[in-house]
Amino acid sequence: MDTELCEQADIYEQVREAVRQAVSDTLARIATRDDLNTLLLQLMPTPPSPPATPVSVRLTAREQEILERITAGDSNKVIARTFDLSLHTVKRHVANILTKLGVNSRVQAATWKYARH
Repeated sequence: MDTELCEQADIYEQVREAVRQAVSDTLARIATRDDLNTLLLQLMPTPPSPPATPVSVRLTAREQEILERITAGDSNKVIARTFDLSLHTVKRHVANILTKLGVNSRVQAATWKYARH
């Protein structure tokens, strides 16, 4: 695993999270996630590619939905509410996703998804 590449991915996600948190409640009501993603792409046009992972990654439909919410920056609690699941179930899904993708963090999972879509 290329350390510099991982550091770049972490920095990208840290910037994304900082920008997301900086958006006030008022702005958040009028700005969509697409607006935020467009802004982030303008600030950082080329997100770093994550390390190569096996092509045969197979996520269940629910894991794919949860990975989408992770990529959107949702917490486990918000994901649980969204899908009417227990917090424990969401944590289990997140752990399964990280294992299947061969990554160590939600940031790396989101970067993995972003790089492939």
